Amino acid sequence: MKENQSALRDSKPIDGQVVPRRVRARVVDPKEIIYRGHYDLAEFIAKYGLAPMEAREIFVRLGPARSNLDQFMRERSIRGID
Repeated sequence: MKENQSALRDSKPIDGQVVPRRVRARVVDPKEIIYRGHYDLAEFIAKYGLAPMEAREIFVRLGPARSNLDQFMRERSIRGID
């Protein structure tokens, strides 16, 4: 659900009191959960074939942004650290 989208919509009077009408939240597509500009740890490990602990250290140090991680891994391969 979007940040500014409320699960409550419209008000309707019931017995003289204004009661907000509840609506069902939309179903969230799992692909929308992961931001396109970021890796999740499993995706990062799979893309670069890293050991989980090594990938986690890099992930924690640089953050989940794809641009930062891809640049780091590109520089790392140029330096021959693989």
